[in-house]
Amino acid sequence: MTMKLRNRLIALLCLIIFLILGAALFLGTAPRKPFAVILFVGDNLNPSALAAARLFAGGGDARLQMEDFPNTALCRNPANDYSIPDKASASTSLASGKRVNSGSLCIDPSGAKLASLLDEATKAGRSTGLVTTGEITDVGPAAFYAKTAKGHDATERLNQFLAHPPLDFAAGEGPAAESFQKLTAKGVAIINSMNDLENQPFWKKSPTVALLSKNTASTPGQDSASASLPDLVRIAIRQLQGNRHGYLLVVEDASIAEAAAINDGESMFKRLLAFDQAVATARRYAGENSLIVVAGRENVGGLTLNGYPLLRDKGVAILALNAQGNPSLCWSTGPGYSTEEPRDPSAKKTNARPGILSQPSAFPLPRASGAGGDVLGLGIGDGSEKIHGFLDLTDLHGIISEKL
Repeated sequence: MTMKLRNRLIALLCLIIFLILGAALFLGTAPRKPFAVILFVGDNLNPSALAAARLFAGGGDARLQMEDFPNTALCRNPANDYSIPDKASASTSLASGKRVNSGSLCIDPSGAKLASLLDEATKAGRSTGLVTTGEITDVGPAAFYAKTAKGHDATERLNQFLAHPPLDFAAGEGPAAESFQKLTAKGVAIINSMNDLENQPFWKKSPTVALLSKNTASTPGQDSASASLPDLVRIAIRQLQGNRHGYLLVVEDASIAEAAAINDGESMFKRLLAFDQAVATARRYAGENSLIVVAGRENVGGLTLNGYPLLRDKGVAILALNAQGNPSLCWSTGPGYSTEEPRDPSAKKTNARPGILSQPSAFPLPRASGAGGDVLGLGIGDGSEKIHGFLDLTDLHGIISEKL
């Protein structure tokens, strides 16, 4: 071996060692971000409602999947103008990290447009997904793509969804499918059934909008949309995980508040449990390199579980009159619920003892209103260690944004 060749080999070896040490130093010191970032948003995620749902599911020793999350906080959720928020302002707190006036979607009080988490994820090169048990253009999901002070204008929300750069995956109920046909010009695939959604090749990179009927999107029987929520989460993860930069998935459950608004405790519990199963599905399919945050949004109806149920009481035993002969479930506002009397709050009530499944309302209204109270924030994964103590909903946005 000549001296010249030996020197070249030594130089090459030194270069390889230098590159290895440099790569190790970079990987050891550069901030690493989770591949999967998933935000779950639901209503009535407060200790009282979750305890009642847990008892309904399996009695005093039952546990929810969310209870495995190591990081928990109580979150304040006021709007910019009201102490108790509406859906639009609370959703915007999570989506943009700013308090806005009631009815506004990602528009601050001065009229400035606010970037949402989906906007930030797109800018970071991540895939983006949005799944909801309600309409894709409803107020809750719209907070993540719309910018308007007229948040309750359904036509405005639809127009903004159509004008927004297509999300990689969006699924939920929808208005007439014809309203979305103009998206096909942007290369968006429109799907109208769970079967077609399940059979869609995961390697296809075209954006997808799944417009599912209300019956497809509820729990068994009356509530079939929430029952498919775990499946929608699984499919969304499958569709989004092909991006090497990772993805952001927002999962919004409108069905919990809908059940609370009509004072139907049984349906609300079933929808909370379906939401809980969807969270478990996300943990299973997203893998360890993920950040999953579960955020309460608003409290609706003011549900209270009364009496002293036995440790193993569950199901109908939690819905029926308690051992003291009083209703187990009571609401602060709403139409009340009774299988023995008309649901119409204007109908004449009798003076008889409440029926066995009655859920009376303290202040009768056609639909339950918002109720005061902090909501829960839960997290697991890199960055979630900041979720503890008392926070604002806007703080949860900051924790997620930092990891995009």
